[in-house]
Amino acid sequence: MQKFGEQLKEARKRKKISIDKASQDLVIKKNHLTALEEEDWKELPEPTFVKGYIKSYAEYLGIDQDYTLALYRREFDESKFPQEKISREKRRFFVTPSRIINTIFALAVVAFIAYLSLQYLSILSSPKLELASPKEDFTTSAPAIQIEGKTEKDATVSVNGKFIPVTESGSFSYEYVLSNGKNQIEIISAFRLSPKSKVTRTIRLIR
Repeated sequence: MQKFGEQLKEARKRKKISIDKASQDLVIKKNHLTALEEEDWKELPEPTFVKGYIKSYAEYLGIDQDYTLALYRREFDESKFPQEKISREKRRFFVTPSRIINTIFALAVVAFIAYLSLQYLSILSSPKLELASPKEDFTTSAPAIQIEGKTEKDATVSVNGKFIPVTESGSFSYEYVLSNGKNQIEIISAFRLSPKSKVTRTIRLIR
């Protein structure tokens, strides 16, 4: 009875097809086709893949697929070839269009989630507020003081409830007219819906 590998090799030679051409036409690695013809089982991947190769190769060569598979099952004993190579084939990563699309989609989802997280954190966090003047509480005889400082871009600033202009860089300056006696001044910076940053100063006016 004809052997499995001999049948494949003889059928290929009858059709005058080189192993390189067969590999190219079938999109199967040359070393796998050679291993089939030589019955070099240890060089082949998992039997599930091998059976697919055999069907394709038999059809390509014009020989009976079922008979060829029967020869294979008769000559190949899976228990004798557990093949470490099988696990390597499973672990090997193949780049396919669908995997590229899935990867791009996954990256887009991650980027979108990261963006939402940043927006959420920005809502939860209060803006930075640095008061350059006045630096501390003090007593003065001047009728007004200059309030100057810096906050973050897009934040709003108010002095005792009155909103004051903020520059593109986050700087602000405001002349505050004092009342006689104790003046409690509250400077607040906030984003929309965010917690507020607050600095207070107590200025005493003595005339």
